[in-house]
Amino acid sequence: MKKHLVLLGLTTLIVVSVLSLVTLALAQGATDSQPEIAASRPVQGGPSGAGTDSNPTGLPEVVIPEMYRHTGANATSATAGNVATVYFTPQDENTSTTVLFLYNTNADTATVGLQTFYINGSLTISTSVDVPPLGLVRICADTVNTVSASWANTVLVNFTTFSAYAKMTVPAGVKADGYVAWDTVGFYDPLSNTLTLPLRFSTDPASVFLPSIQG
Repeated sequence: MKKHLVLLGLTTLIVVSVLSLVTLALAQGATDSQPEIAASRPVQGGPSGAGTDSNPTGLPEVVIPEMYRHTGANATSATAGNVATVYFTPQDENTSTTVLFLYNTNADTATVGLQTFYINGSLTISTSVDVPPLGLVRICADTVNTVSASWANTVLVNFTTFSAYAKMTVPAGVKADGYVAWDTVGFYDPLSNTLTLPLRFSTDPASVFLPSIQG
């Protein structure tokens, strides 16, 4: 009787060990067959390849609706004429986003240039946005998800944390404003009860981080 119990115990142990090894092998195979997916926030117009804002693995996304893409036709250039150059510091962490407003008071389309830079001064993003006559364009660093129809064609500029400071070239007649919003859900809804902080614009790049002191 004891011999049968010993044999039964050994058989059970062997079966359990074999099943454990098979399960482990299957799990490992399933893991190896799955591609590594970088964690990222949703991006307007397609999947993201930039990774999380705190540790991007690709280029920052810029998605401009066709109606706001610069074509050069009948547009007031941001590099010619009476143009103001302003600087600001965008914030685009996993818990925050930057929102910009561009309002064109002109009767013609105006082109606003937007560039961002690494902390060492090298270029990060360089793009331009056409603002229709008497039109308002909204730019956001996060995907906008809202029922508000007026935000339907928001321009996406995913600044990421690598954009230490930004420069806008604004033609005469175009008004600019903006703020930082604290969003922790990965997208921005302007209708939500979200804390905001006004952006500080300056025509002096040296005063973007530390205002000059008059002594």
